[in-house]
Amino acid sequence: MRARNDKAAPNNPAMCWSAQACARRYESEGNRAFYRAAMARLLEGAPGFQGQGIDLGCGTGFSTEVLLAERPRVAWHAIDASAAMLAIARGKPGLAQVDLRQACAEALPYADASFDVVVASFSWHWFGERAGQEVRRVLRPGGYVLAGVPVRRASRVRGNRLLARELLARRRRFVAKTSQGLRFAEVPRLLPGPFRVARHELVVETERFADGRELLDVLDSRGALAAIFGESPPAVLEAAGSIDFEWPYAVLHAQI
Repeated sequence: MRARNDKAAPNNPAMCWSAQACARRYESEGNRAFYRAAMARLLEGAPGFQGQGIDLGCGTGFSTEVLLAERPRVAWHAIDASAAMLAIARGKPGLAQVDLRQACAEALPYADASFDVVVASFSWHWFGERAGQEVRRVLRPGGYVLAGVPVRRASRVRGNRLLARELLARRRRFVAKTSQGLRFAEVPRLLPGPFRVARHELVVETERFADGRELLDVLDSRGALAAIFGESPPAVLEAAGSIDFEWPYAVLHAQI
């Protein structure tokens, strides 16, 4: 995540990811299942990597756990900008073998051409423009990038329509921000220079929530409300009964 201020207050959505309270909320069984499933989908069709790899924007380690299990021949490193997230990851016995570092994707603390694969699942939309250059810099020739990137997509699903209505009411028009997701066609352009696209696929996952309150609570715990609304997310979503919500994202496999 992009947060950099480790003393940020939990009730400030724009800076929440570095706060311990936000990191603890993120570390839920529901989120663990969601992000592990997203990583498993991202790995579908990927080569059986070996060598050195980075989990970029690892959070509390949900995705890293899948990488260790599914690609055990890789020596995995994991970075995140949030010290609070990494503190939870370092407390997990299953991640003891992983080199966990606090760093930003725009300034990776590694030498040129030192990695064989870089993976970023549901994190790249928080990165700045230099992230693509840094990823390319640390990859060896022939190295792979695997990225699962949230994208903007119109939806008829009730939960998505309710949030779109809230955004329109607050801003009078949609304001394109990187954290809100890119267009599907834009995702390969995250990487500079020539590369071979092996997979570029739109995936849409749907979750069901008991009501508007649960939907907002889960979106808030994942940082999605901060990504969409910035510092003024809705506190209440007037909606009774169960609500479906779609998560559209692009899966990208690219070889340098």
